[in-house]
Amino acid sequence: MAIVEVIVPQLGEGLQEVRVMRFLKQPGDRVARDEHIYEMETDKANVEVESPYAGVIVEWLAKEGDILPIGAPIARMEVEGTVEVAAPVAHAPAHTAPATAPAPAPAREPAAVGERLELVIPPRTRAYARQKGVSEEELRRIPAASGNKLMPEDIDAYLASRTGDGVAEYVDYPLPQQQRTFIYRLKRSTQLVVPATLRRPARWDAVQRVVAQFKTNPNAPVQPSEFQVFAYCAAQATLQHPKFRSQLVGEETLRQYAHVNLGIAVARPGDELVTALVKNASALDFASFVRTLQTQIRKARGGEDQADSSIQLLLTYMGGFQMVDAIPVLVSPAAAILFAGEAFMVDGAPHVNLVLTFDHRLINGVGGAEFLNAVAENLENAESLVERGLSGA
Repeated sequence: MAIVEVIVPQLGEGLQEVRVMRFLKQPGDRVARDEHIYEMETDKANVEVESPYAGVIVEWLAKEGDILPIGAPIARMEVEGTVEVAAPVAHAPAHTAPATAPAPAPAREPAAVGERLELVIPPRTRAYARQKGVSEEELRRIPAASGNKLMPEDIDAYLASRTGDGVAEYVDYPLPQQQRTFIYRLKRSTQLVVPATLRRPARWDAVQRVVAQFKTNPNAPVQPSEFQVFAYCAAQATLQHPKFRSQLVGEETLRQYAHVNLGIAVARPGDELVTALVKNASALDFASFVRTLQTQIRKARGGEDQADSSIQLLLTYMGGFQMVDAIPVLVSPAAAILFAGEAFMVDGAPHVNLVLTFDHRLINGVGGAEFLNAVAENLENAESLVERGLSGA
């Protein structure tokens, strides 16, 4: 028997890291060569990865949601006989765009049965390393006192030696998983998106009147906030502007949805940021929209990040934080992100700044301006828009 490590495959030129989506097999499962064992997210698609060997999965070396560099070990497998050490193959599921064809793996010498191919790092050592803020790359450089198995005490010795006199000048904390995922999406977006930004003020007094009317009505079906009225106005504006409920698939295909899947940036303690998701938001009547949005935001504040590859429009709202202006950062695969800030007075009427960042590969300046004007018009006519939206409640 030989224990070998399965590595993250290279799927195309320029790809540097991937996000582990889900494991399709568990430790102890026997798998055939070319059988799908896990799914990962790249900057092009979600892909299912095939096992390069027939054997038994001993352990996963990462967690679902982890961000791994290309070539990093993701699993250890027990295989029989002599094996050729090769990168696994990944295939895009039927519902995703095809990924770039895998680059051929360099030829390597076969490993003899029983040969130790890599330093053994037990799961408890990896968990201890994460607690200490030691990265996977750094972990594999730490010397093991036993020669072939890295233990938690080896990590302690390494960290103590790194500070010289044993007194740490600083403390490293591992980033929360949500923030690591957000960083991955931001980095991926900078490689894909060509951003452009437009800004205009919009009246806010109709939004405030809608909220006041519901608050004073004991029979009101919902109690919306100003943000929730704003979100409804934005979702309804996409009905006349189809590019804001669309996505690019590769660089040759425009995928247009019947209704917008709306993502909402939600802050959590410790300056963490997660996304709430309302599917088919523009199809909902006003009361259903508010109830759904409130439920999804509540889940997000509890730590459930709902971001997925179906989002076309993102919203971010800074009312209550005294921020009147911002340049929102677009995170793909969304086509645009819309910011609304703190209300301020102009000629005796409350206004907010609306700032739209959009993917210039998909949306041009006039299209962005027309959408932004449509949102502003909906805000100025929020009372009549909501009244029509209640007819289906």
